[in-house]
Amino acid sequence: MIRNISNSRRGVSSVVGALLFTVLMIAAFSVLSLALDAQTDIVSTQRLVADVELKKQQERFSIVASSDTNDMLQINVNNRGQNPIEISSFWIINKTLSEQPSTRFSVPSDSSYIPGGHGSQILNSQTLHMVPGTYDVKVISTLGTIETYEMVVGTGASSGGLRAEMIADPPDVIIGQNVTVAMVVTNTGLELIKDVSPNALTVTPASAVVSSSPHFPSAVDLISGESVMFTWDYTLTGNSGEDITFSSWATGTFNSLPEDSNVVSDVSTMRLPTDGGDVPDPDILADELLARPQLFFVIPSSQGKSANAEALWGLNVVNPINADMQVSKLVITAFAPGANNNDKLFERGGGSCVFNPVSPIAGPDSNWSCPSENALMWQSDTPVTVPGNSTKSFLTKVEPGKPSGTASLESIIVQGSVFTNLGSFGKSGYQSAMSGTSSSIINIYLTNNTASPRNDNNIQSSRVGILPNSVQTFHAVLADMDLDSSTTLNSGAQLIINVPKGWTQVTVTDDSGFVGTPSVTTLGDTSNQIIGVTESPLGDATNDFGTISFTARAPNVSSDQLYVMYVLGQGTTSSNFSVGPLAEVVLQVDG
Repeated sequence: MIRNISNSRRGVSSVVGALLFTVLMIAAFSVLSLALDAQTDIVSTQRLVADVELKKQQERFSIVASSDTNDMLQINVNNRGQNPIEISSFWIINKTLSEQPSTRFSVPSDSSYIPGGHGSQILNSQTLHMVPGTYDVKVISTLGTIETYEMVVGTGASSGGLRAEMIADPPDVIIGQNVTVAMVVTNTGLELIKDVSPNALTVTPASAVVSSSPHFPSAVDLISGESVMFTWDYTLTGNSGEDITFSSWATGTFNSLPEDSNVVSDVSTMRLPTDGGDVPDPDILADELLARPQLFFVIPSSQGKSANAEALWGLNVVNPINADMQVSKLVITAFAPGANNNDKLFERGGGSCVFNPVSPIAGPDSNWSCPSENALMWQSDTPVTVPGNSTKSFLTKVEPGKPSGTASLESIIVQGSVFTNLGSFGKSGYQSAMSGTSSSIINIYLTNNTASPRNDNNIQSSRVGILPNSVQTFHAVLADMDLDSSTTLNSGAQLIINVPKGWTQVTVTDDSGFVGTPSVTTLGDTSNQIIGVTESPLGDATNDFGTISFTARAPNVSSDQLYVMYVLGQGTTSSNFSVGPLAEVVLQVDG
């Protein structure tokens, strides 16, 4: 009996122990689950905070507050970043009163969202009348970014005006050649001026104009202190010594009222190539250097967003003396005017650009590099020899960069530098453009193969060893260089070939992609101009380029002569962005 009672007690103890162990295990797993949930919440919160902080750091916008003639408040917000922003509210602080009272206002949802690279008037659906005085306007985004603008109400609506300057280049132009007229317009006031554009350019005498282009860009908005350069291209004729005067002014709108600049003008004087005079003015300063290499450019325009190294850039280096020249380095620099911008003209993923070199070596060439996001450089420890009275091409395809926002870069300043055994020299005065959205990459150049003109081995920008009085055949190309069939150059674009003076019997022999037979016009200086108009879009899945083949007889010279054939293009892309590629083709006649 005693043994039976003892065994029964031991069985009850085991069951109780198992239950206690189960309870403890459940409690432990519950605590562990709570701990894991808490850790997950902490990590999620940290990620959320980090994401908000990153977006806040990337948020960049500026504000301009103004009042109209009725003292009604207007607040313009310009999103300078890539990401859209949301404006939650703004504060108005009255600094005229000693206690400086402040009032908060909410921004309606229909005005609060502003895409990257755009501006917006956030009071479109609100009306606020301001009492004369001095105020601080603080605009706050939903991420907490604050921008402040001080404004004065009661002095009348005034922007401070537009200031304009004009330059005609060159000041002495050979009859029948081109003149570029530039007007630089600056907003000298404190407020935003919209739709700034030049009025029609007046040319005196009007009969001097052979042809002209519309101004570029068309119209822009200028914030305080910002400038824009409008340009026209004119071909002129007239008598030697005749002055051709260009004049115009700029206009814009401020608070729905017109705002005009000062009237500006400049003069170009017509010259014959042989002008010199019987009794020249004494030259008391001899400042010309014969042994100075000349630079001629190949520039894409537009340079659209692309994931491929297809934008063709380059320099033709001309040696103007009868001794060899050694080229060890050259640099092409491109930058967009603007204060503290972060525009990238060339993509430098991983710290280096992506190249498809064309010349002096077609294929991999480690001598090409991007020392910065706005510079292309060719540099070699083994200099390239440019023979006397000859030229050498340095060409490469490179992947474009992108603007800092979504707004397009309507004008990019381009300049070049070359380093030789005779010294280093530079040249400026060139321009390109870059679309802020996906767009075509447009180039013009010569080719030796009209069937595959975009192949690196078939691209040319110079020709040497031309025999005097020989008939030469040229193939000019207008091409969409990117590999995206959804971006195209619209039909109606023009390929303009300016055959230099002295070349005769210019005849179009074949063409592809152009309406009818391109026209040939003899200009006043006996040079010839070929113009072809595209009949269909370029850059789609079936047609990436157009070609014009023509022949011309070289001048019959007895010594080496160098000529420049200016090949130009104009038109618009499928995204309605203007194009203006350039190729300054150097031709050496070996006399």
